[in-house]
Amino acid sequence: MAGESQALAYQIGDNFTEAYANNVYFEASAWDMKLIFGQLDQSGGKVRIVQHTAITLPWAQIKLLVPWLKGHLEAHEMVHGNVRIPANVIPSELPPPTKELKEADPNAEAIYALFNKIRNEFVSSLK
Repeated sequence: MAGESQALAYQIGDNFTEAYANNVYFEASAWDMKLIFGQLDQSGGKVRIVQHTAITLPWAQIKLLVPWLKGHLEAHEMVHGNVRIPANVIPSELPPPTKELKEADPNAEAIYALFNKIRNEFVSSLK
């Protein structure tokens, strides 16, 4: 019947890989967002991120993913307690958009306000 949902069967492909990441870098375009995963490396007296994997997701997939990630995090915290975030990795407030950016993008002020609101809500949730 049209519109009925069918159960999905998952299968691990022959080229499936698994990796650990404690850093994610974002590259956004009009079509999608690339998530570039990496890991902190402090060997040799240097602090750097070694990037190892990139996954590109269309915006619709990201919109579907966000509430599920939030749900999994909240469920984990219900069972195990709050995930602690070290103070030195809490993101700073964004600098205000420059005059040039505001002239180039009429949404610059609103985007600045949005990201700082999200950041401030995140910081408040850590207390």
